[in-house]
Amino acid sequence: MKKIILLISILITTATGAFPADFPDIPDVAGSHEFPDIPVLPEIADFSDNTDIPVVSDILDISKGDILPNKEEQHLPSKNIKDDELSAKVAEINSMENNEQKIKEWAKYNSAENYVIIDKKDCSANVYDKEGKEISRFEIGIGTEIGDDFNDTSGLVGKSKNTTPAGEYTLLKNIFNKSAYGEFSLSLGKTPNRTQKAKKVVALHQVPKFREKDRLKKFYDGNLANNRMSHGCINFMQDDFKEFTKYIKAGLKIYVLPEEKDNSLILAKNSKNEFELAQTKYTKD
Repeated sequence: MKKIILLISILITTATGAFPADFPDIPDVAGSHEFPDIPVLPEIADFSDNTDIPVVSDILDISKGDILPNKEEQHLPSKNIKDDELSAKVAEINSMENNEQKIKEWAKYNSAENYVIIDKKDCSANVYDKEGKEISRFEIGIGTEIGDDFNDTSGLVGKSKNTTPAGEYTLLKNIFNKSAYGEFSLSLGKTPNRTQKAKKVVALHQVPKFREKDRLKKFYDGNLANNRMSHGCINFMQDDFKEFTKYIKAGLKIYVLPEEKDNSLILAKNSKNEFELAQTKYTKD
C-alpha cells in the first residue's frame, strides 16, 4: 500500500510541473451577476424562401467610399426622355413656315460641325458653323431646269431632268477624272427624296475643264439666270471651290432649299428610322 501511495504522489508532482508558473488565475464568478459585456452577433437573414437575396452589384465597399443612392433614387439617362425631347423638337421645327429657319434649328440640334445651305433662288452656297453663324458664302451654278425632284427622267422614255434636288444630304467624297474636275468632288448622298433606281449623280465640284469657256463667264455677272448651267450638279469657280473645301469635308451635312412653290421641307423618318429633312412633294419609292 505504501508503494502505491508513493507512486501517486510522484505522478501528481510531475503533472503540476508541466504547466507554466504564470498560468492566469480564473476568476471565481460563480456567485457574481456582474458578467463582462459580450458583443451581440447580428441576426442572420433567413433566405430559405429565396426572397430579397442581395446580388453582387448591390454590395458596396463602404471603406472605398462607394456610397450610392438606392436604385429608385438614381437618375439615369432614359431613352424615353430622349425620345420625348426629340419628338418635341421635331414638332417644333415642322410647325415653322420658313424652310431656312427649319434647317438652322435642326442643325443646332443635330449637327456637331459645319454645314451648308444651298439656296437655288439666289444661286449661293452658304457655310455655317454648328451654332448657325455664317462663315462664308459662294456663288454657284446649278441645274438648268427649275425643280426639286431627284428622278432621272420624266416618264418611262422621257428626257433627263436637269434639276438640282432639294433635301438633306450627307456629303460623300469622290475622286474621278482629276484632269477635268480637280482633286476630288463631293456628291450628295442618298435621302428619302432619291429613288432606289436613280442613276443620276449630283455632286459639288469646280467647273469642269471642258465647260470653262461657256460657264466661267456666267459667274458674278449680276444675272442669276445665267447660273442655271448644269445637268443638276453644283458648280463652283476653281478658287471658290478650293476655299469652300477648307470648311467642308466628306460626312458633313448639306441642305438644299426647295424652289417649287408647292414644295417644302419636313422632318420625317428615313429607312434607318432616323429623322432628316425631306421634301413634302417628293418621297422615296
